[in-house]
Amino acid sequence: MITIRPLSSTLFRQVSVLSTTGCCIFPILQRPASLFLGCSSHTSRISRKAVKLLKRNTSSSSVGSGQSTQEINSNDSSSPSQKQEKCYDLNFTEEKVQHQYQISCREIQENRSKYTLRSHTCGELKKFHDGRRVNLYGWITYKRLKGKFLVIRDVYGSTQLIIPAEKKELVKAADNTPLESVVRIAGVVHMRPDKQQKPDQPTGDIEVVVDDYEVLNEPTALRMAFNDYAKADEELRMSYRYLDLRTELLQRRLRFRASLIRSMREFMDRNYFIDVETPSLIRRTPGGAREFPVATRHPGLFYALAQSPQLLKQILMVGGMDKYYQVARCYRDEGAKPDRQPEFTQFDIELSFTTREQVMDLIEDLLKYALRLSPKRDFDIMTYKEAIKNYGTDKPNTSGFCWIIDFPLFVKNEETGQLEAAHHPFTMPLKESDVYENPENAVGQSYDLVFQGNEIGGGSVRIHNSRLQRHIFDILKLPTSDIDYLLTALDSGCPPHAGFALGIDRLVALWSDANSIRDVIAFPKSSEGRDPLSNTPSPLDEQTLKYYHLTNNSTNKSK
Repeated sequence: MITIRPLSSTLFRQVSVLSTTGCCIFPILQRPASLFLGCSSHTSRISRKAVKLLKRNTSSSSVGSGQSTQEINSNDSSSPSQKQEKCYDLNFTEEKVQHQYQISCREIQENRSKYTLRSHTCGELKKFHDGRRVNLYGWITYKRLKGKFLVIRDVYGSTQLIIPAEKKELVKAADNTPLESVVRIAGVVHMRPDKQQKPDQPTGDIEVVVDDYEVLNEPTALRMAFNDYAKADEELRMSYRYLDLRTELLQRRLRFRASLIRSMREFMDRNYFIDVETPSLIRRTPGGAREFPVATRHPGLFYALAQSPQLLKQILMVGGMDKYYQVARCYRDEGAKPDRQPEFTQFDIELSFTTREQVMDLIEDLLKYALRLSPKRDFDIMTYKEAIKNYGTDKPNTSGFCWIIDFPLFVKNEETGQLEAAHHPFTMPLKESDVYENPENAVGQSYDLVFQGNEIGGGSVRIHNSRLQRHIFDILKLPTSDIDYLLTALDSGCPPHAGFALGIDRLVALWSDANSIRDVIAFPKSSEGRDPLSNTPSPLDEQTLKYYHLTNNSTNKSK
């Protein structure tokens, strides 16, 4: 069994080409000795080949005052005597720089500001930039001495600014600028006095002496004090999400999310899976979660927002797209549940000519690659009956990853006595004869992946012949009219196939030690399914209702 703990907020960091402290494109885990329990040890180093590349790509130059931003960008490099310090001053990690990302420190610095007006980010300047002229953009975070001392920040870090007293107009302008204003500054990097240097901070050795200052935008009102955002309740933070997005913690989590998905895509591409986009507007799918209907201009005709790409990815298998994946947006009207969102993201996978065990191996390898887990460790496997017997739940908290298999194919509705699909009605039974002879005791070829009491993904071997699929629907007393197109496809030479879907939101939340999946989504809905930012859902005007042949019941009742 592999045992791993999610990262606390003090241990979790995200480093990518957009970050301030390293060359690695992938998420990294700032590792204490006890973080990876049971995993092989790691050392904090970069490959020798990468270091050689980094050294080879640095060169000396000097930048005089008065240069344009483009000139500053193109000449940003250190002197030969500073090469080793420049490379090793960056906080590299145990991650090996992948071949396609083995680029020099200079290239990384340039890429952060490429296609922008700035010469550097606010978290980038080091002591080897001493004497360099820079052009920075950011938000004013702190100021004192009547505008002579300021700190500006962007999403990459912060930089200390000094405005000389003789620059009276600049000092006055800075003193009159409210906090959280967006500004542009130009000036020259200088070393801080020895006693004021803070080597533990990314830009703690330097300050910028400002000779040009421009206010780009001033806030007219801040509904939430930025420095006190952690004290604000969640509803307020979601109402002013743009302020929340400026915070370091949310920035780290969203960048980790992006980097994780990028790594997962890379793994799938390397293994010859094809990324296929399926539509969000589909026909309703019976036997699953409640769907959102979408009105059309045709009277009485509706789409449904896809609760998953389930049927369409099965049809892709019929079409010979034998190894498919997709970062899919899904929609389910599940009411007010604190750990759910009406729209969410899943990493969706399907492949032909495979088995349950092979899909489970695929998912393990994918997570080991994307999350940098030890390749030598396997995941525990537990049957549904064992989980219920030993833990009282099918989502046991085993302090590590765990597969749950051999779920019942059907469960009985306690109110009606009617059999319902335990997962969904497209799951292949372990023994096909049980479906005909003893359906209540039939076991499905479904499998869930559970981590710390949370389901982070699930999948199954699918039914690939129409006769069995029709019989399953008969047992469930579901009409087949909504899946006629699937049944026709199954009759057209459908290969055996299976798949899986990982919940991206929950996976990122667990790995970044977030309290809720809302903390890892840029624009989440509340637990009631509302969007506090745009104050929606909201009513439609009468003209729109008429176009879609709808009536406003609340208006009718009020009359």
